[in-house]
Amino acid sequence: MKIFYTCEYCGEHIDTLEVDQIDEVKFGFDCLTAQERQDIIKTDVEQNTVHVKSLCDFCITSMGMDDNVALGMPAINKSYIH
Repeated sequence: MKIFYTCEYCGEHIDTLEVDQIDEVKFGFDCLTAQERQDIIKTDVEQNTVHVKSLCDFCITSMGMDDNVALGMPAINKSYIH
């Protein structure tokens, strides 16, 4: 199964991962609400792919979201930005 990560803001391709199965905890999907999952993750069963909306580094920086202190997040954990 391929997982395609695309920037929700600019549409840029971020990365593609190939996995045997999706571990929701490993990918951080377990932290999402049902509504967030519906908004962020799209599964194509026929193509055996998953498309995940995220933010690229450029957009994170341009939106000022790279400053963890301003976001109230510890400097070592950016996993909350999907």
